[in-house]
Amino acid sequence: MHIDSFFACSNSTFEDAEFIIFGIPFDATQSFKPGSRFAPTAIREASWNLENYSIYFDFDLDFAKICDAGNVNVDGNFERVVKNVSEFLDKVDPNRQIPIGLGGEHTVTYAILNGLNMDLSEICYIAFDAHFDLRDEFDDDRFNHACTARRIFELGVEEMVLIGVRSGTKEERIFAKENGIKFFHPWQKFDDILVEVKKIVDDRPIYLSIDMDVFDPAFAPGVSTPEPFGLNPAVMLRFFEIFSYNVLALDIVEVVPDAEKITPTLAAKFIFEFIASKMSQSGAHLSR
Repeated sequence: MHIDSFFACSNSTFEDAEFIIFGIPFDATQSFKPGSRFAPTAIREASWNLENYSIYFDFDLDFAKICDAGNVNVDGNFERVVKNVSEFLDKVDPNRQIPIGLGGEHTVTYAILNGLNMDLSEICYIAFDAHFDLRDEFDDDRFNHACTARRIFELGVEEMVLIGVRSGTKEERIFAKENGIKFFHPWQKFDDILVEVKKIVDDRPIYLSIDMDVFDPAFAPGVSTPEPFGLNPAVMLRFFEIFSYNVLALDIVEVVPDAEKITPTLAAKFIFEFIASKMSQSGAHLSR
């Protein structure tokens, strides 16, 4: 089997692509298991094991225009990383291209959102995450992975939804409630969560962040901060089915590659299925 250094279904130039995959291999603040800097490479490698055809969405990714644009330079401090990500996203056309970021730790989500050329008050930020990530600072750092949702709130995002939360401080829970940040737990019925999220989203564009620790460690053992009692990853298919039409950008973060390649493969599969869901909803497979 052929394995290369780019994402397996990359088949387009940057200019012509509908989906732009890019890596941000940054993990300066991870507090338990470091190593997500190696995730973009591991996810790309794992992608070569997957079929381009989505059975669930009945779509062949050969009919989508996908470009793997490589990695953003992460040399220097986080401020420099934010600048580099912003400069990269300046080249992405928000009217016809969907950026898909491969972390890296969860702080890279802030860098991507900060670099989007749009009014963030108009979007709905949805994060699948085991943790609130609403601390004001952690380890004396305001741009720690445990503070990502707090910093995003401060960017002016008015609708924030956290799905799969099962870890955090009481102070974070209070902050979420006082500031209208909606959160749902893995022990809630997922159908009910989808109904509530649909009401919140309405017709807003969505920024979607998937922190792989939202899934139970039985499904995703290779993460920085594993937390028991997590989601079954199959729920993402149903989420994509309902919401991918609204998604303007996506990131997958906190993968720390495991020796069995379970977690990078799951991350790669999400990218395949997201693109298939987005394209099948547009009717692209019927017009080509």
